[in-house]
Amino acid sequence: MNEMTKPATQVLLKHKEQLSPMDFAAMLEKVAQKLKEEGKFTIVQGEEQVIVQPTGQIKVEFKYTQKGDKHSFEIEFDWYEGEQAPKSMTIE
Repeated sequence: MNEMTKPATQVLLKHKEQLSPMDFAAMLEKVAQKLKEEGKFTIVQGEEQVIVQPTGQIKVEFKYTQKGDKHSFEIEFDWYEGEQAPKSMTIE
């Protein structure tokens, strides 16, 4: 039996910065607004632009951890290109 090889992970963007809670909330609101209105959002860092355009169903993961006095809250969402949302069932 042939083993399927997984493609290598390609890091398209990696960025860290300090934000106030208000500025972070504004950034999340902007992401949400762009997804609702355009189905995508663009991350601009200097001359680089990365377009994030989820398709189909999105798997969302939330994680909150604490280690000593450090708190970490992560929001991650994944999707597969070309994956379509499942058809919903109706009863008539």
